[in-house]
Amino acid sequence: MSPAKRKPTAIVQYKQLLVEGNDDKYFFEALLKHMGISGIQIQVAEGADNLRLFVEMLTIDANFHTVTSLGIVRDADENAANKFQSVCDALRNANLPVPREQIRPTGDRPQVSVLILPDTTSPGTLETLCLRTVSEDPVMSCIEEYFDCVQQRVAKPPKSKDMDKAKVKVFLASREDPTLLLGQAAQRKYWNWDSPALSPVKEFIQAL
Repeated sequence: MSPAKRKPTAIVQYKQLLVEGNDDKYFFEALLKHMGISGIQIQVAEGADNLRLFVEMLTIDANFHTVTSLGIVRDADENAANKFQSVCDALRNANLPVPREQIRPTGDRPQVSVLILPDTTSPGTLETLCLRTVSEDPVMSCIEEYFDCVQQRVAKPPKSKDMDKAKVKVFLASREDPTLLLGQAAQRKYWNWDSPALSPVKEFIQAL
């Protein structure tokens, strides 16, 4: 087994939530606080490419036998179905229960569930989801106008697959503290936790 870029932290909670990066970690910490849910330990795999080894290494932790629930969150990027299959392959490789569908847990000790952002089926990322939560914010029309202008005046504007990441940065630049990253912005409640866009995510968390 090749070494993982980042090793899991020691297991101290019965419920484990595995995410891709630190922005995801801060985002879910803030959402869990908003929902009044505690007792979930968030593990950071440090990138989707590290997921397979990270899951395998998590299972050899001395306290893994105490884990009752394991949730895994990953970005869809261009294809949600492919990313779901990739997570399932990682689970199968680690001899863990493999869900047939997203959100709904499968197995026992641990029960395992998977969520592909932004909404289980659409292409996109955590940034896509965050933008959806603030879609009614008046500044969003300004951001759309800005990127329309960029497309016309910049020789190499942001690629379509990176557009939501770019829009998040511009949105955050419009806030009181324009220096925050996405996860830090979640801690400051810049995203709308009551948005319907978060319904699948909340359902997933509650199922843990």
